Amino acid sequence: MNSITNKNLNLEEAVKLISSGKSITFSGFGHSMTPMAFIREMIRQQKHNMHLIGLGEAWAADILAGSNSLSKVWLSNFMFEGYGRCKNFSRSVENKEIKAEEFSHFGQINRFYAGAIGVPFMPIRSMISSDLEYSSNKKTRKIDCPFTKDTLLAVSAVNPDYAIIHAHRADKKGNVQFFGNSTSIDEQIRASKTVIVTVEEIVSETEINKFSETNTIPSFLIDHVVEVPYGAHPTGMYAYYSEDFEYIDYYMEASKTAQSFHNYLQESVFKINNHWEYLDMVGIKKLSNLKTDPYFGYQLLNY
Repeated sequence: MNSITNKNLNLEEAVKLISSGKSITFSGFGHSMTPMAFIREMIRQQKHNMHLIGLGEAWAADILAGSNSLSKVWLSNFMFEGYGRCKNFSRSVENKEIKAEEFSHFGQINRFYAGAIGVPFMPIRSMISSDLEYSSNKKTRKIDCPFTKDTLLAVSAVNPDYAIIHAHRADKKGNVQFFGNSTSIDEQIRASKTVIVTVEEIVSETEINKFSETNTIPSFLIDHVVEVPYGAHPTGMYAYYSEDFEYIDYYMEASKTAQSFHNYLQESVFKINNHWEYLDMVGIKKLSNLKTDPYFGYQLLNY
């Protein structure tokens, strides 16, 4: 891990550090906390042949599949909450453009945990004799417990080349703060070889220290930090802004066919030079309307 005191890069510089053909994992679960700005820049820089090791980050899987950026995926479950299947990802697997291996959520998080603590596998009870065991049998083995002789399933460790995480804020040293649920981010970070964190804002070390209880990721685990306001859009960030369901509807319609998604990429990624132009496209009025209630941390609906 990087020990440099100033780890701040801009988005384009950070994405240039990603080499095609490597393994990568992203934050994000459902419609929240996905480093979408980073992913769009990856597509613009034409990173390809990537091996995605994922849990529930459906947005990363789907847009990268739709841009032909993935060749292999180890997953637990990818679906868009309230919308169903990830159409680009499903289409790519069905067309044998992506080789996929499926695990349970619990099985996959234990693979990250094994990688995080430096052991080659983790024993679990779930997945035994299920379709998931057999579909993933190259990465699992039945073993006898040395103490009880019970049959357990060993799931192999994963150590992605990169972890790309979107968080709420950090200082330039890389001390990162999350507000609300952080899902499996800790295991993903500790298991990965290089960690890049995009944040809504970079603040002073003094400000970070005011809320030390939220400093869940210390600087020694982070290699680079990038300030990217609204970097998760159209997914949301608790306490900052809500999901943009109007934009999500637009994306889902575009992903119905390969041709319509090609058109979407041209308009929303390739014709846009950077994240700031993307925010201009979305519009300041829309972005302002997505801001959450400062007390509750999410938008209050008017019934």
